[in-house]
Amino acid sequence: MSVHWKEIVPVDTYEVQFSGYLHDVDRKVLTMLYQPLIGAFAYSLYMTFWCDAEMEVENPQTHQRLMNVTQFSLKDIIAARKKLEAIGLLKTYKREENESKFFLYELQTPLSPAAFFNDGVLNIYLYNRLGKTKYCEMRDHFLQEETEVDEYQEVTASFSDIFASLHPSEMTAGTYSEIQEGANGRLADRRPGRTLEISAEEFDFDLLVSSISSFILPKEVITPAIREAIVKLAYVYQMEPLEMSRQIQSAYHIHGELTEENLRKEVQKWYRIENNNQLPQMALRTQPQGLKTVSAEPVSEEEKMIKYFEEVSPYQLLEHQSGTRPAEADLNIVSYLILEQKLTPGVVNVLIDYVLKTNDLKLTRSFVEKIASHWARKKVKTVPEAMALARSEQKKYKDWQERKNTSFQRNTSQRKAPRLPDWLKDENVPAEKSSPNINEEEEQNQQWLENLLKDI
Repeated sequence: MSVHWKEIVPVDTYEVQFSGYLHDVDRKVLTMLYQPLIGAFAYSLYMTFWCDAEMEVENPQTHQRLMNVTQFSLKDIIAARKKLEAIGLLKTYKREENESKFFLYELQTPLSPAAFFNDGVLNIYLYNRLGKTKYCEMRDHFLQEETEVDEYQEVTASFSDIFASLHPSEMTAGTYSEIQEGANGRLADRRPGRTLEISAEEFDFDLLVSSISSFILPKEVITPAIREAIVKLAYVYQMEPLEMSRQIQSAYHIHGELTEENLRKEVQKWYRIENNNQLPQMALRTQPQGLKTVSAEPVSEEEKMIKYFEEVSPYQLLEHQSGTRPAEADLNIVSYLILEQKLTPGVVNVLIDYVLKTNDLKLTRSFVEKIASHWARKKVKTVPEAMALARSEQKKYKDWQERKNTSFQRNTSQRKAPRLPDWLKDENVPAEKSSPNINEEEEQNQQWLENLLKDI
């Protein structure tokens, strides 16, 4: 039985509430800025929750009702919900009573356009999704024309100029307590959007702090807010602690203080110098050093292949495969694998190589997503793990194909097995004879693997 049934079942109930006031500008921000990052499923779920909260539908409702309204499976609803949680648009609370589970979904307000485009994480991800031209067009949609006021004199009236204060005799008894009283509930408020929470587990803060001299930078300067900014910047720009330490000291020395904005400017300046004035692309990342498995000079063909997957970026792999610059659609798939499925670059390389060479050099997004979600659930982090899993799935396919051929050998001719990457082939098994029905076999390969992954 799938794991999601252990988390939620259709009869479990839920309620929806706002954390702050939402208005039409938020709809535009959600549609134009957040939707490219979270996808249509998560966007639709947020809008459904919004509608539920506005209409004050009878609470509580079952998740079966949510499935009927959205026409999503429970598995898709959970996946979409977690995307909303991860990007800061939803908080989820759970209460259990007598083997029944009750969920409270609290909608968070999205960031304002200004906050989004200055976030340092979300705007970089949107740039990767849309590309430079579309990103700039999108940003221009949210620009407001302003007239310079330097040549004007402000003549705005103040409150005290117009309204007179109340005399004590005009204050009726009990007025103050009555003003403070209120019915059950919470007054609608406009709260700032929740910022992203990025785990700092993989960043060595102890090494960072120890590398900074207290004579150059007082330790108390690194406040919780600065610490959070460091984690975000290190994640987006793939910075090691010692390099981050240099940029922190540089920002403090140049500006005389360490703020989130000053640190972000110095990191971006450093990154553009190092990368020919380019913003970070997910497809240019390589396998983290701590997850590399081949340290010495590789000896066997297997080790050479592992080292290759660990050293090149997905961008370089696609470039090697096609002999030209990768298509924007393929780079978007890579960003999806790294950002949403949280696959490491080395694992992404194995997945891409496997799909290209078993799918007639076509990187079909739906096919890639099915495999990626499977590997993500398996928590595959290293290249050898990914290669082993691919071999296991290929063996299952081969067994299935042999049974299929045995069942229909009287009516069908022997077909060639799908073309495989060299690293996926079993050296102990002799090569099979060729056959002209390659495309048909590749389609069967894809269909079989898709059916297999649906049942996992």
